[in-house]
Amino acid sequence: MMQQNQILEDILNNPHKLSDSQKDAVVSDNQHVRIIAGAGAGKTETLTRKIVYLLLYKEVPPSSIVAFTFTEKAAQSMKTRIYDRVKAFGGEEICAHLGEMFVGTIHAYCSLLLEDFYGYGDYGTLDENQEMAFIMRYGWNLNLGGKGYASNCRQFLDTLNVVYGELIPENVLKKRSPDFLQKMKGYEDLLNQNKLLTFNLMINIAIEELSKNPSKLENVKHLIVDEYQDINRAQEQLIQLIGDNSNIFIVGDPRQTIYQWRGSDERCFEEFEVKYPDTKTIKITENRRSTKLIIELANNFSDNFESTYPHMSPTRKEDGHVFLKTLEDERQEAEWIADQIETHINEGSCKYSDIGILCRSVNTTGPAFIDVFRERRIPLMIGGKVGLFRRDEIKCVGKLFTWLYDDAFWKDNKYSKESIEGEDILFSALDDWAEGVPDVPLPDNIAESLLQWKESVLKGGFNTFIDIFYSLLNLLNYKKLNPDDPNHAVIMANMGRFSSLITDYEYANRLGGRKKNWERDVKGLFWFIHSYATSSYEEQPADDLESIDAVQLTTVHQAKGLEWALVFIPALVNKRFPSIMTGRTRHWDIPKDLFDYDRYEGDIDSERKLFYVALTRAKNTLVLSKFTRLKNSEPNASEFVKEELDHSLIESLSSRDYLPLCNVTNEGENEDLQTFATNELITYGQCPYMYRLNNVWGYKTSVKELIGYGNTLHFCLRRSAELIRDKGMSPISAVATSVDENFFLPYASPKMFDKLKEGAKKRLIQFAKKHSDDMVRIKEVESRIEFPMQKATVVGRVDVILHDDQGLEVRDYKTSDVVISDEEAALQVQLYTAGLQKIGEPADKGSISYLENASTSDVDVSLPTLENKENIAESYIDGITKRDFTPCPGEICKKCNYVNICKYKRNE
Repeated sequence: MMQQNQILEDILNNPHKLSDSQKDAVVSDNQHVRIIAGAGAGKTETLTRKIVYLLLYKEVPPSSIVAFTFTEKAAQSMKTRIYDRVKAFGGEEICAHLGEMFVGTIHAYCSLLLEDFYGYGDYGTLDENQEMAFIMRYGWNLNLGGKGYASNCRQFLDTLNVVYGELIPENVLKKRSPDFLQKMKGYEDLLNQNKLLTFNLMINIAIEELSKNPSKLENVKHLIVDEYQDINRAQEQLIQLIGDNSNIFIVGDPRQTIYQWRGSDERCFEEFEVKYPDTKTIKITENRRSTKLIIELANNFSDNFESTYPHMSPTRKEDGHVFLKTLEDERQEAEWIADQIETHINEGSCKYSDIGILCRSVNTTGPAFIDVFRERRIPLMIGGKVGLFRRDEIKCVGKLFTWLYDDAFWKDNKYSKESIEGEDILFSALDDWAEGVPDVPLPDNIAESLLQWKESVLKGGFNTFIDIFYSLLNLLNYKKLNPDDPNHAVIMANMGRFSSLITDYEYANRLGGRKKNWERDVKGLFWFIHSYATSSYEEQPADDLESIDAVQLTTVHQAKGLEWALVFIPALVNKRFPSIMTGRTRHWDIPKDLFDYDRYEGDIDSERKLFYVALTRAKNTLVLSKFTRLKNSEPNASEFVKEELDHSLIESLSSRDYLPLCNVTNEGENEDLQTFATNELITYGQCPYMYRLNNVWGYKTSVKELIGYGNTLHFCLRRSAELIRDKGMSPISAVATSVDENFFLPYASPKMFDKLKEGAKKRLIQFAKKHSDDMVRIKEVESRIEFPMQKATVVGRVDVILHDDQGLEVRDYKTSDVVISDEEAALQVQLYTAGLQKIGEPADKGSISYLENASTSDVDVSLPTLENKENIAESYIDGITKRDFTPCPGEICKKCNYVNICKYKRNE
């Protein structure tokens, strides 16, 4: 008992003491708890301590806890704290089992549910951009064609997400909107034919399946949900289904509901205690982030909301600063802010990364800052839906790809009446490169080289768009960029992001084994870029860029959950903030009375909440600014500044005033615990620079007919093992049945597909004949594993775990399309074996089965060998976390997908 008392004391008071309301939240054993936590209230820490309390004090198994976060980054942050606290409070043994607990997004959890229980183990998931590429490929089949094709596709997807998010029943659609229902069912059939899911569809399928059989989740006893004010009705229903037999602990702040336009419904937060009358509501009002004046300003501003909540109370003693600056125009505003930043940096009072510039729209407010900061060489990271195409070097490659289409034109702004056409696109692109990459000049004959490049593309000289892209990069002197130069690193990372755009289009275009037709395909890519990508793709969000010391220019939406010592909120004029788009009618494919359309179209209260979020991002100093002239007009100040802010708390600055220095003490918070898949570590071991291109900067590979071959063989074997275990089939019958039902290659032509399927069936039957004894002793297939290693967690999937009287054997299947060596495959088996041993499983054997020739070889999993391999893996993790991406040219260059753009490749 004394030990448990000490554990509770540690949980509530270390590494710092929680407030009384936080303590109340942590120790509450009520079945339903609702936390109202204001900005900067330490809700992540509260959630962390709650989970540690359950694990160490209540001694619940990790597998009984499910925690939903709004983003994967938030999940990583929470995981880090949980591991740190559990280990610090004496729970080293539990640390090894924390992988059994789910911490992540709702979508990620649904994906696991559908894979584990409902037969979706071989399905892929489309993100928002990939889904748009998919619908633009198939939209004509769904009668979305005609004038404004891209807009029709976008409107269909927006409406579809409303139907999914609001749970509008099909019988209602059949009566009120039969045409849309027909398109919706056709779209779902197309997704199913291609074995694809979307984020919102997977939630609806999970709801449907759990409603039939909720016992699948009877092991979940504690459901914890962060950012509950941002969920929609479908997510609410899913949470209720998961939480039917468990405790539900939710955290949110209705003052920060800023995603209504995509379906978030803050009423879910309000109605929680109606749904669960036993709910205990706890209000955490302390603000640990901001200085007194900032908090008082935000409190007073929040009194303008339609619904009000208790004011935040500061825990910091400093008054801090809030300033208002009026400039003549946008250019002067950007120059004045640049002046302040340069002064702060030159005086050493803070770093660039301590500074945030928050805009209502980067599209409208960003250009002046981008121009001025580029001129002054102030490092800048851009966020927002148009971040990628605000980069001159990205505009360059975007223009050159559209130029491949003979009838192409280019507009820097979709609302612009002026456009560039023909060969002018080529020379405009070259000007963009010169602006964006001034220290890497282009070859003298570049225009002639690009004309030859275009001719080669249209004559079929390349196999894929990625091959075309990498050829273009070489023409643009990409190899002369220095990845260790922060400015060049941003350029190279964003080129990786552009490769995502290319593959999003090409993967959709080549589904079903569709043959190349460059005339058709360059036209399709042109319209995808022109009508969608330029306003939707963001800059590369890769972790590697976080190490770059740069000012962040971002939208307020993207700033949610972040904080900076010094925050600028510019362009506080009418029609900028609040947005001119507020309340503007949107068009839908179903009657508006079927859902609360006002919420999706926005209102002034939504804009107030967005401005409130912006105010509360500042830790020490907040600077508001506006201008008096915009082109030929004289805009009024934003009504928020003019009417709704308490000016007694704001100091106005004259034209000559400079900000007082905002001195920042960086306390050096622990880095978030990173998660690495075993194949990522193997890639780093092969070549750290290849890892950087692939795993950090996201450079993509070419579409090939064989993509997915190894995965489908693995899945067929997985289903075979399940048929043997669950239906008593013989190994040979199980394999034959599984291949007939599950073999799938998304990009193979029908002829190639039939050939590969027949070959796979023969190989796997041969394998089953030779290894029938092994197949009947399979304990688990595709078993997920997660275990701690150094300052990271290692995750992976064990192909099969075999069992006998002596213990467990870890086996990995190796196929012909795998590019790792036998030694690297063995390392994967060894790491899995070590991971199983860490969680107490008696794994003492390892092996690799080669599916092409049905042979099997043993892997050394003796204790000295495992210790050695763990040390190797830890050295890889250490290298990644220290950003050591030193190139390692050698034999791997022959297998590398990026050899054509690598300046370090070994020439033989």
